[in-house]
Amino acid sequence: MNDKIDDIYQQLAQQLRARAEEELELESAQPIPNVISTDQLLHELRVHQIELEMQNEELRRAQQELEQARDRYVDLYEFAPVGYLTLNSDCLITEANFTATTLFGVMRAKLLDRHFATYIAHEDKDRWHHFFLSCKRNQGKQRIELTLRPTDNSSLIAQLDCLVKQDEEFSLRITLIDITQRKKAEQQLRISAVAFETQAGIIITDARRVIISANRAFTKITGYSAEEIIGKTPFFLRSWMHDQDFYVDILASTASDGYWQGEIWDKHKNGKIFPVWLTIASVTDSNDCITHYVGSFTDISLQKHAEQILLESRQHLECMVINTQEELQKSKEDAKRINTALDVFLQHRETDKTETQDTLSRDVEGSVIPFLKKLKKSVNYKDQLHLIDIIQNNLEQVVTTYGRSNKLSNICQKLTPAEIQVASMVRQGLSTKMIATTLQLSSGTIGIHRKNIRKKLGLNGGTDSLYSFLSTLDE
Repeated sequence: MNDKIDDIYQQLAQQLRARAEEELELESAQPIPNVISTDQLLHELRVHQIELEMQNEELRRAQQELEQARDRYVDLYEFAPVGYLTLNSDCLITEANFTATTLFGVMRAKLLDRHFATYIAHEDKDRWHHFFLSCKRNQGKQRIELTLRPTDNSSLIAQLDCLVKQDEEFSLRITLIDITQRKKAEQQLRISAVAFETQAGIIITDARRVIISANRAFTKITGYSAEEIIGKTPFFLRSWMHDQDFYVDILASTASDGYWQGEIWDKHKNGKIFPVWLTIASVTDSNDCITHYVGSFTDISLQKHAEQILLESRQHLECMVINTQEELQKSKEDAKRINTALDVFLQHRETDKTETQDTLSRDVEGSVIPFLKKLKKSVNYKDQLHLIDIIQNNLEQVVTTYGRSNKLSNICQKLTPAEIQVASMVRQGLSTKMIATTLQLSSGTIGIHRKNIRKKLGLNGGTDSLYSFLSTLDE
């Protein structure tokens, strides 16, 4: 490019020199007077000198203007905000400005005479090939967007505005613009647009809290269309279930912290009051001045309904637990009274066994047994019924065997009332776990009772079975 400017400058200088020589030749061709004075000759030489100086000054100005034009051209071409490339018919780069070399990150000497497709991303090379063939067939302006990879570690998205010049030879002049950031911004806008249309209702206001946009979910939740609310403030959703201080706190929190979130009751277009979970965030500029507010909310009516159901279920269960505990306590008290009566009956000994047996039988059959039968009618739990049956069987057995001179009676005299109960249940074939459940005792306590019974009966813990021994006794 600098060589072209120098050629123009030399051509202009030659033209000026040729013009000066022509004027000198014309003057020399005129007839010289016979007599020319020295003063006249000096005057004419002085005039020619002045004319030559004027011509030189004009030439100097022309050269200066040419240099200025060249500098402006270089500045406009080399440092333009876009890259300039020229390709020949073989797709080789023949010219490139400084901006283009900067975009490619390659020195001009290494960029020239290189195939342009070298710098195109692999996925776009076929598209560029078809585009270049189209440019060669069709003159005029054409445009294409390509992903370029100047180096292995860099890439950019470029917009190429191409113009075909078909003078003596084909050339493709390209204006190259880096649109990477623009593409990223467009992608971000698309992502934001998708995110904007979520299931949560979203409204956007300006700094004065005037609504400027709303998504479709907002319409679905509140019943208001975007056209109905744009230009209004969000207070048209107010349900009047919160006092003025509640809203003042929201505004203060948003101003100080940049956001607020919590539960709030809003009003539907049809007048229905419903709960929402609301988040308000402020948007600021580079100077930390609030420019917009973004409100996002979801309808939590179903959640509140589920919470109410869970609360009612919990209260119902708590009532059931209290009632069950009261019934268990009552059963324990009944069993305690019965055990006390048994202790009295079993520990009471009369000299006259026959009279005592008759008295005991009358008392048990007249008061205790009817009491047990009455108690069975008022009890609904299987375990309690089983316990009463066992007590009733034990009493009937005591009444039957009391005063008799048999082995079972002799054994019962060696045992405590609690051990007698355990021995009777073991004799009936009940397991330790079932005995513990029936008597409201732990399995460990029942085990201790069994051990004491075996010891008092003189049984070997390793070989003799307590159940087998008790089941063989006479009744």
